[in-house]
Amino acid sequence: MAGSPEELAHDVVLLAQQGMSARAIARALRIGRNRVRKILRAHEASRNGETPPSALPAPPVSRPSMLDLHEVFVRNLLARFPDITAQRVYEELCARQDTAFDGGYTIVKDYVRSQRPKPVVEVSTPVEEPDPGKVAECDWASILIDFKNRTRRRLQIFGYALAYSHRRYYRFYDRADFHALLDGHVESFDHLEGIAEECKYDGQKTVVLRWEGQQPIYNPRFIAFATYYLFRPRACRPGHPNDKPHVELSFRALRISFFNGRDFYDLDDLKAQLARWMTGIDDERPQRKKQRRTPLELHAEEQPHLIARPRHPYDTARVVYRVCDLEGFVAWEGNRYSLPVENVTELLPVRITQTEIFVYAQNLKLVARHELHPRGAGEDVVAPGHRPKADRGPGLDQLRTVYRELGDGADDFLVSLERAQPRSAAYHARHILAFRERYQTNDVLAAMDHARQYGAFEYRAVERILIARAAPRRLDEYVAEATEKKLAAIVRQSRTEPRDLSTYDALPNWSRPATPGEPPCPSQRAPAAEPNPSREETAASSSDSETTSSDSD
Repeated sequence: MAGSPEELAHDVVLLAQQGMSARAIARALRIGRNRVRKILRAHEASRNGETPPSALPAPPVSRPSMLDLHEVFVRNLLARFPDITAQRVYEELCARQDTAFDGGYTIVKDYVRSQRPKPVVEVSTPVEEPDPGKVAECDWASILIDFKNRTRRRLQIFGYALAYSHRRYYRFYDRADFHALLDGHVESFDHLEGIAEECKYDGQKTVVLRWEGQQPIYNPRFIAFATYYLFRPRACRPGHPNDKPHVELSFRALRISFFNGRDFYDLDDLKAQLARWMTGIDDERPQRKKQRRTPLELHAEEQPHLIARPRHPYDTARVVYRVCDLEGFVAWEGNRYSLPVENVTELLPVRITQTEIFVYAQNLKLVARHELHPRGAGEDVVAPGHRPKADRGPGLDQLRTVYRELGDGADDFLVSLERAQPRSAAYHARHILAFRERYQTNDVLAAMDHARQYGAFEYRAVERILIARAAPRRLDEYVAEATEKKLAAIVRQSRTEPRDLSTYDALPNWSRPATPGEPPCPSQRAPAAEPNPSREETAASSSDSETTSSDSD
């Protein structure tokens, strides 16, 4: 048998010219008779056909494919998501409802590979593979999503990855702040059923406040959180993302395997699809570097080595202080939440979780609890019984108690206000109390006293006096003022008054010379064995003593 197709065709044509039959040629060359006839027909066509022979190879013969009906759909996917994987294209083809796809993954992979240019090959960085339960990695990513309900939101993606099993957890937040970081950790620990001994981070301020040379200075609040869960944070070098490659690669897998080829109606739909993808696809994907084992199989091996979770989760809620306005609301992120009418004008602690908002009285008794509404919705959330329609705020009886507690003549101002404005005294009194949110209480009391002297019993007059005479303050100063009042009694009992400096003059001074009639200090008694000093030494000693005495005085 000839070595190449050209040599085989040459032998077949020469034997046919010698008069051998196709059966004899096939037997002699050990090939099939049909192949002999095909070579002879091609030779005849090239010699006597209408098309002249060409040195170029014959073009491939196009055959019908199972992807012909889906070609437009696949090209649209590649246009929208240039880096989409063939696996995601295959998943979308199988999920089509209008046109069924009966092909396999290989044909889809070959077609996607032919339509997309080959990527530039880069040398990969060696990745550390730690022991089970030793290392985890955490980071943030940002994404802008256009939802199908015609809204656009920029979301922050929290990512936590176990370095051994490659099992990962993601969660979406509006902000990548400290409270979202803690909440993401708690959710990750619950999802992964344990905590790695060490977790790597980049230079985010919520974890690392600053660097002193090569030493990271960690956030004390985050250290308290890590202490509660018994893991050790480790800050990576600035500008070295390869120090935590597992979580960096996890965001790439999330982008090309989850976001590519998917649309989301709203945030709830996005979260639901992410949950299904994490458990149904990401946890079931075989790992090439782990003998084709899935993250779930590796996690079953790693889970006994993880640190056990505590009995109660860490409280990751945000605590702020808010003043209840005259309408009985506290504001948070573009929404207002109702409170009982007796809390109007009070400064109250507010605890915000990822789903709820809790408002407490000054004695830390829960007074209101609401479901947290979307940020910037501009909604008034009213609980039943908080704002009766006939009630416009606290009455005079409650206001008299508040003004009496303010002291410094505030109750006298209210009495005069009731006489001057009998029908609207409560209205003006409520507005004047609201000025404490922007001005110190002493400034408000001074403004009321000044207004009473001139008979200006309106809240606008008091406001003009404050604008002219007082400086606005921040809310944290108001909290400090309330704390100072609570600690005043305790501090007053154990306060140490500064001494008069003349008191220290009566104390022994071992370096100054003795006055006439005063017994010499021990340091001034000359030893008996010492010889008498010379005149120069006596003068120098006297000069030094005078200098020391003047300094001590």
